[in-house]
Amino acid sequence: MSDVKSMSDAEVTIFVCTNCRDGSDADLRPGIALIDALRRATADKPIAVKPVTCLANCQNSPSAAFSHRTGWSYVFGHLALENVDAIVTGAMMLAKDERGFLPLRDRPACLRGNGMSARIPPFNHHEDMPI
Repeated sequence: MSDVKSMSDAEVTIFVCTNCRDGSDADLRPGIALIDALRRATADKPIAVKPVTCLANCQNSPSAAFSHRTGWSYVFGHLALENVDAIVTGAMMLAKDERGFLPLRDRPACLRGNGMSARIPPFNHHEDMPI
C-alpha cells in the first residue's frame, strides 16, 4: 500500500516541479527533496503532494503549485527546503478557506510578492461584474 495520498482524498494538491534547478551542481534536483519533505510534513493533513515534470516557471525555480479541489490554483517560485513549514501553512490556509481562495493576509512571506508567479481561477469562476 502506498503512503502517497490520493488527490481525491485531498482538499489541496501541491504539485512540485521535478525539473527545476536551483543553480547548484547538486545531483539531486531541489524539487525531489522538496517533495519528500512536503510528504512527511503533510502526512496527517488534507493535502496531497505530487511531482510534475515542469510548471514553466523556470526563471523562478524551484517551483510548486497549489490546486484547490474546487477553488483557485496558485504557482509559487523561489522555494527551498527551508520553506516547507511555510508551504504547508499556506496550503492549509487554502484548504480551510470556504471559497477555495488563498487570502493574502497572514500568508507566509515565501508565498507573497515575488514568490507568487500566478493565480488561476477555478473553471466554474464567474466575475461579479459583467464585461
